[in-house]
Parts: sequence; C-alpha cells; structure tokens
Amino acid sequence: MEKQNGEIAVDRVLSVEEGVEVKRRIAGKKALKQWRWMGNYGDPTQAAAVANQDPPCLAGEVMFTINGNLTPAWMFY
Repeated sequence: MEKQNGEIAVDRVLSVEEGVEVKRRIAGKKALKQWRWMGNYGDPTQAAAVANQDPPCLAGEVMFTINGNLTPAWMFY
C-alpha cells in the first residue's frame, strides 16, 4: 500500500506492472531527478524491467539488493 505522500510502503511487494505505473505517475509530477524508493520486487530482473521503462534510469541510477526472496529497489529519476 502506498503512503499518503505517494511513496511506496517499505513492506510492499510490487509487480513489474505496478512499478511501471508508479514510476510514470511520479515522474510526471516531478521536474527534478531524485532518488526514490521503488518498492520490493520478486527478483532483480523485475526491478531492472521497471528501471528500463519511461523515464529510463541510466547507468548508476538504480540500486537494489537481495534480501531473502525480495529485491528492494531505489531509482534515480
């Protein structure tokens, strides 16, 4: 569930489709790039799929870790 300020809750697991929709909605509201918490994904390929969607994250603009069976992700856009 998203927080009231539009951020993604830290315990939320998103699908690629949900991550893409959130990224597009947030990017449309913001003019300046900044690091954003983008939620948890099932694996690194799902996080990468979201990072590659419009607006695409460039080299160095994605961070994710492996935490058990989750892949927490941060993106700069």
